[in-house]
Amino acid sequence: MDVKMSDAVKETVGKRGLKDADVQEVISNAESTKKKAVNKNGRILAKKVINKVTIYADYNIERGILKSHANLNSAFSHRMALGKVVNATGDSDWTCASCNEPAKQGTVEMSYIGVSRNGPAIVCPKCGDAWTEEYLATKTIAVAEGLFEKKKA
Repeated sequence: MDVKMSDAVKETVGKRGLKDADVQEVISNAESTKKKAVNKNGRILAKKVINKVTIYADYNIERGILKSHANLNSAFSHRMALGKVVNATGDSDWTCASCNEPAKQGTVEMSYIGVSRNGPAIVCPKCGDAWTEEYLATKTIAVAEGLFEKKKA
């Protein structure tokens, strides 16, 4: 599937050290496996672990007469590994496309360089998949990863 992005999104993706090919792989994987979250407005949040980094694509699908393409809204990443769902407490605007169940605001086990903590995520109580939202990955999780690295040094 073709992926289109504005110049501003392309710049953000580059500043975050992400490769266009990796973002394309995340989207292609999500579209072929249905392992993604979809919100009520058709926005899609997909992830894939590539070289121990979880890369996310926030996109929507634009359907054409002959072919469709993905419009990338944003892409981001984190190095923490997401583990099992700890709880699923609040409602969210997301649905797990894999099992077609409402996703919840919840908590998952997160681990990085031998340190484990629980952290917030969008979770599917049925299949156990979880997604981190952009503001958490680019702010909170990035700071936590830096602190864990500093402690290990």
